[in-house]
Amino acid sequence: MKTRIILAVAVVLILAIALTSGASNMGFKLSQTLSATVAKYVALPFYNSYSTQTAAFLRNDIIAAGGTGVNVYNWNGTAWQRYAGGGVGQVNFALAAGDGYQVVSTADVSNWVIVGSHNPSTTITMSATVAKYVAVPYHSTSTSAALLRNEIIAAGGTGVNVYNWNGTAWQRYAGGGVGQVNFALTPGLAYQCVSTAAVGSWTPAHY
Repeated sequence: MKTRIILAVAVVLILAIALTSGASNMGFKLSQTLSATVAKYVALPFYNSYSTQTAAFLRNDIIAAGGTGVNVYNWNGTAWQRYAGGGVGQVNFALAAGDGYQVVSTADVSNWVIVGSHNPSTTITMSATVAKYVAVPYHSTSTSAALLRNEIIAAGGTGVNVYNWNGTAWQRYAGGGVGQVNFALTPGLAYQCVSTAAVGSWTPAHY
């Protein structure tokens, strides 16, 4: 009887571990670089290693990698929230899975390592005509602006525009046309997306 109980417990533990592994969908380490004083739009893993999901932890992580005078920003749909260590008007905003953030350092950062994994249950919402900075999964099956746009359309978006900041200018893709760029998606970067219709529940595609 004891042997059967032990075996049953072992099976339950194995299943629990398997389910947990499936939910995390492959852990990874991603190395980011920052150019001095140049804004970068970054995407954190949907699961990440920060013990507290706040702007302060994001900023401290960049400082630990060599950043100085680091500012981190969150677009809340109407205004930019800024955190630079604390002070009047600054907001130590919460980090949300699926959101992207703007970061700036006064010094180059050559190897900022972000540790995390994917959470397939994360969904992203978008308000009509409001810009949203989105973080696509590291293991996304969408590798281009066109594929990202198609995902949002499939989730109910209309008149969708997607944008990439390349360090000097915004690249835009809205289905093709003069001046539009079907840019490649890069793991660890965030993209600005706008839809003329609200998107209530978009689950980013992944493998």
